[in-house]
Parts: sequence; structure tokens; C-alpha cells
Amino acid sequence: MPWAGKNKCKMNEMARHAQEPTAKELDDLLQSLWVRNYPLLAERMKLIRAAKDKVDAGYLDNTCRKDGEEAAHKLAGILGTFGLPQGSALASKIEVLLSNDTSTCLQRAGELRSWVGELEAVIASHP
Repeated sequence: MPWAGKNKCKMNEMARHAQEPTAKELDDLLQSLWVRNYPLLAERMKLIRAAKDKVDAGYLDNTCRKDGEEAAHKLAGILGTFGLPQGSALASKIEVLLSNDTSTCLQRAGELRSWVGELEAVIASHP
């Protein structure tokens, strides 16, 4: 039966297309993931804010610096997934700044303050 294989291939292709999610379904899925993961994102922002606050106060301990760096790294990795590439870029800048020694972080307090404020605004802008 030379036609049997052709019908099977066509049926497999039709089944594959029927299973592909629509743009609305993908948007709904991403929104659901955002809502589920928002508490974790907020906790990471809290760690970054704590590092910024200590820099503003003129004293940044190594533990707080490292926690902020790791939180920024994780945010940089996830924010692009949610359509916030500017947030990923800002989180990467914060990560790099916090990867420096404490004295460098203190010298660049203005940049850190600015980037953290911008990052908070980007995250708040997500519906």
C-alpha cells in the first residue's frame, strides 16, 4: 500500500499542529508563571534592596553583598523570559557591580541606587 505511509505522515503533521499553543495560550501561561513566581522575584528584589540600603548607609558587609549579587544574577536570568529584557540588563549591571569588593560598591553607590530604582520600576510595570 504505497499511500498508507503518506496518510500517516499527514496525520502526524496535523496532530502536531493541533497541539501547538496559540499566542493567547502562551501569554496566559506566562502570566500564570509570573503570578506564581512573583513572591520569589519580590524576595530577590528585597535582597538587592538590602545591599543598596547598606551601601547608602556607608557599610556593606560581604554576606549582604554576595546575597544581592546572587539575587541579581537570578533576576537577570528570568526577567527576559517574562518579556522584560530591560530588567534583565539592569539586574546584570547590579550583579556585576556587587561582584566587586565592598569599597568599589561604596564608591559606585549612585549607580547602584539608580539601577535598583529602575529595576523596581520595570518589574512594577509588568501587568
